[in-house]
Amino acid sequence: MRSHRPGSRPALSVALAAMMSAPMLIAATPAQAAVGTPATDAVYGFTARLNIGNGMRACSAALVAPQWLATSASCFSDDGTSEQVATGAPKWKTTATIGRPDLNSTGGQVRDVVEIVPRSGRDVVMARLSAPTTGITPVSMATTAPGNGGELQVTGFGRTQDEWAPTKLHRATFKVNSLTNSTLDISGKAATDAICAGDTGAPVVRAASGGGFELVALASRSWQGGCFGSDETRTDAIAARLDNMVVGNKLTPGTTLSSGDNLVSNSMRLTMQADGDLVITANGSGKALWSTKTAGHAGASAHFTAGGNLTVVDADGTTVLWESKTSASGGSVVLQDRGNLVIYDASNESQWSSGTVVRHDYNGDGRSDMASWYDYSEGNDAIHTFIADAAGKFQAPGTGYEKAKGTWWAEHMKFATGDFNGDGLGDVAAFYGYDDGSVSLFTWLATGDGKFSEAITSWTVPAGQWTWDRIKVQSGDFNGDGRDDVAAWYDYSDGADKLFTFTSKANGGLNAPFSSFSKTSGWTASRMKFTTGDYNADGRDDIGVFYGYADGNSKLFTFTAKPDGGFGEPLGGWEDPKWGSLDRTSVFSGDFNGDGRDDFGTWYDYSEGQDAAFSFNPSGTDGKFGNRTEIWNVAAGQYWRDHMQISTGDYNGDGRDDLGAFYGYDDGSVRTITWTAKTDGTLNEPVKSWTAATGWTYNRVTLFERYSS
Repeated sequence: MRSHRPGSRPALSVALAAMMSAPMLIAATPAQAAVGTPATDAVYGFTARLNIGNGMRACSAALVAPQWLATSASCFSDDGTSEQVATGAPKWKTTATIGRPDLNSTGGQVRDVVEIVPRSGRDVVMARLSAPTTGITPVSMATTAPGNGGELQVTGFGRTQDEWAPTKLHRATFKVNSLTNSTLDISGKAATDAICAGDTGAPVVRAASGGGFELVALASRSWQGGCFGSDETRTDAIAARLDNMVVGNKLTPGTTLSSGDNLVSNSMRLTMQADGDLVITANGSGKALWSTKTAGHAGASAHFTAGGNLTVVDADGTTVLWESKTSASGGSVVLQDRGNLVIYDASNESQWSSGTVVRHDYNGDGRSDMASWYDYSEGNDAIHTFIADAAGKFQAPGTGYEKAKGTWWAEHMKFATGDFNGDGLGDVAAFYGYDDGSVSLFTWLATGDGKFSEAITSWTVPAGQWTWDRIKVQSGDFNGDGRDDVAAWYDYSDGADKLFTFTSKANGGLNAPFSSFSKTSGWTASRMKFTTGDYNADGRDDIGVFYGYADGNSKLFTFTAKPDGGFGEPLGGWEDPKWGSLDRTSVFSGDFNGDGRDDFGTWYDYSEGQDAAFSFNPSGTDGKFGNRTEIWNVAAGQYWRDHMQISTGDYNGDGRDDLGAFYGYDDGSVRTITWTAKTDGTLNEPVKSWTAATGWTYNRVTLFERYSS
């Protein structure tokens, strides 16, 4: 065991910096693992091996979120020593192998690194993977500094004492000699404990009080004592501290986001920019979807106060430039994988949301897509995905799932789309009514490439308990936990009505339902058209209803969601005794003006042949809907509502929801159409994209939406 090393601390730092110019910790050929002992336990599965430039360099990394690694910036610099790298795609193709302690095995997962986000002033980058990992637990983040003399472990894929290119993950034990604000000075506990070439970016961890490990730092520079090919005996190293900077997707009370700091999730990134603006950016498109609009205040920082208020404070440390105006003492700020920035209180109840969720994104590019179920005349069935491009146009459909004849019957299915496992990808759910009267609820999870897994059976009831054709299905994150849930309005034969919630599980399945709102009379399901959306910006989706009374009056209701996912008494909003026909009204929902709150929308098919779309903005913080605004219209003979299936989503990735449609023509051809939203919430003229003259039958298509309107 070596507790001291020759030379003063300043001399060591200079020596290490000089040695790094050769690139010190980055092997010239693929090299794996720190000197020490093999680390084959699954508990080290968060350790990743990076292959940069097809064998030009090798580094190590730590999985800190399903789609993000933390590693060293110098791995991606031109000379292999500089910490200065640009945000964006890495210069060289980089492949990450995660959760595979033996590289000759087939375990774990392999992903490309598609983006790096550096942390100014430290040898640290966040590296975004091409798709989220599954079944691998990210390492927790340390929030307190290690003490002098404290023991840490390093796990990495660098050289060992005997091998230039070992095939197994190794771990070594180190003790802390000293620390600065940005680095740790550590040394091997024993002569065989060292950090070698290929270990740059390796996780430096300590045992967590609740079991497992927490990430303290990342290996940066080393003497390489005892490493293969080195005559050096010193095992001292420098590691970049992470315990005092923000890494991951969460802020706790008292935490600060300084200039250049980020929160990251599968779909979004929150950045405290150098100009003073706090911005949410879509990972896929790179577009800014939300900001505090505080640019022009260089040096500003974001603080989540002890009282639970998220603020942006000027460089003077006292002037508040923006605030969420929340009181969530003991709570947290979380950037969800689905795109929302949400403030939770100490009871984990959502209090505020940025309203930046990206709905039904089936390939993880940060833009909404469309998908449909196709019921082939031969009896087979398929899910098709229509991926949206940067302009909001839909590409030719791909087959995301298919089953042979006799597996499914589309006329027995009621669909909804939502992110049921919270990974940022849109999934599909369906109530299935069997011939014997039993009912089941299924989920198809998206795999990130426009495809879907086999169905999960979440819930089944025998005949006599639920009647399939009395169910109105909706989806949304009704309890604010970052995963969409399913709600069902049930219309009893005796005139009673109940609203049930099926909350989602972490695996995308759904729990057994519970009822909240219930009435013995007074509501008629056939006079109701449903939508879902977060109408009061509290981070929980609500249910909107357009109700057409028998006397011709029309009214909008909001069923706001409770923290448990249930619903209270409805709030009445806009009403009009002269609106027109309920049968000529169809409904939709989305945030068309980008204010962070969803709007209620209607499409009206006039008897004279013209058509118009309207939006109803929430008139206050309670989620009630105010006056209507016409957002688009067209003369008679251009569109026929009964030839259209509509789905809303942010198809061009600009932070405002748009209208998408699947249109069937009289000649048998079909086409996809997009109405993108303007900044004022009105719609641009429609843009047509994919079309098929033959091969598709409109009536065999069911376009997925979040609600059964």
